Amino acid sequence: MPVGYLDVPVGVDLDRKKDLMAAIYAAVSEVYPFPDDTRIFLREWAADSVSQNGLLGSEPIRPALTLHVPKGVDGEPIRVLMRKLNDAVGLAYQLPDFITFLHEHSLDVVAVNGTVLADDQQRVEAQTKVYG
Repeated sequence: MPVGYLDVPVGVDLDRKKDLMAAIYAAVSEVYPFPDDTRIFLREWAADSVSQNGLLGSEPIRPALTLHVPKGVDGEPIRVLMRKLNDAVGLAYQLPDFITFLHEHSLDVVAVNGTVLADDQQRVEAQTKVYG
């Protein structure tokens, strides 16, 4: 269920993007293994399309990652995840001040194919087994 949006500047080659996506997937799926449906959308921005502290086109662009994840994981696994994400993005982009936001969601506010996940008892039981 993890879905992420990584906002970065343009300019990184395809091979580095592939390596980055593999590293993000590995880090996220280690902490959020169920279900195996991790989606990361890479959004690339030109400097003239990013405002930082009210300045359009200021350099360097500071990357940001927003992840929507299931509720139920706390403590050290989150800290390890954040470090791995920071390392992966840092390796690919070598930019300062990378920020990550985790938005936790319960099954009653997520739907797949129009069905609220909390209404799927098998899903509720499986996710409870993994995340508590």
